[in-house]
Amino acid sequence: MRTDPGEADQLIAAITIKVSSFFRNPLVFELVAQEILPDIIERKGRRRNREIRIWSAGCATGEEAYSLSILIHQAMKGKLADWAILIFATDLDASAIETARAGVYARDRLESVKLGVLDKYFDAVGERFRVRPFLRRIVRFSQDDLTSPKLTSPSESIFGAFDLVFCRNVLVYFSPEVQAEVCRKLYKSLARGGYLVLGDSESLSKKMESKFQTLDSKNRIFRKPLR
Repeated sequence: MRTDPGEADQLIAAITIKVSSFFRNPLVFELVAQEILPDIIERKGRRRNREIRIWSAGCATGEEAYSLSILIHQAMKGKLADWAILIFATDLDASAIETARAGVYARDRLESVKLGVLDKYFDAVGERFRVRPFLRRIVRFSQDDLTSPKLTSPSESIFGAFDLVFCRNVLVYFSPEVQAEVCRKLYKSLARGGYLVLGDSESLSKKMESKFQTLDSKNRIFRKPLR
């Protein structure tokens, strides 16, 4: 690793978990589509603040971030030009980020995608499927270390103030101390009234439980209070 810089990337690729698929845990995405996004859009529209900021932390090969972009497009009824939609997606693994940016996936990654959605948002490329350009344009992928003390939000986002943060199936791999620090970072990155979604086997650290409102304990959906 001292003599070959590429060796560090190979080590990260070997030990990081990249299991992902579109609309993984469909019920969570249904709740986002039916309850969370309408609330965000209504509040922002009322204040004439037509910017929505989302962070997919630990995005692996990008399926989660693109799933969120599809839900946003559906919620906006295709009128993305009327809003500034910013979806930041980060992962430690550089090779996973490269795959995400390409946006081309095997059929088994799309098992939870409805047929109409597949036809509307993907182009067939041989036996694989590519996310259409108008969705790829609103997702910004970058390599970031969620545990780094130097970062409280994605480096490309400049600042936090996220309306929605997905950090699913990431905390479970960390020690309790690191989990607590990441939870604190996620809290700081959220705007007032912003939503946090964790994985179904994860929970907030004890110190952060009182900071959030628990909206759905089963599906691990939390909210930073408006005040």
